[in-house]
Amino acid sequence: MMTTKLSQKGQIVIPVELRERYNIEPGSTVELMDIGGEIVIIPISIKSPIDEAKGFLKGGRSTRELLRAARREELRLERKKK
Repeated sequence: MMTTKLSQKGQIVIPVELRERYNIEPGSTVELMDIGGEIVIIPISIKSPIDEAKGFLKGGRSTRELLRAARREELRLERKKK
């Protein structure tokens, strides 16, 4: 678990270890979700519109959906450890 403070402008700093692990760089997009009363930050990595659209016509799940599902499962397992 990592702790950070909220600035006067409502901003937070994501610790360097997490930025490096999830390839979050200045200008990166993240999504905030409320899952079970907890705020979850999900990095959104869009390589290119073509890469993002792969599998779209096949009816497959989008990268974003797969990432959300993986994060939810990770959170579930973390909660189970406690």
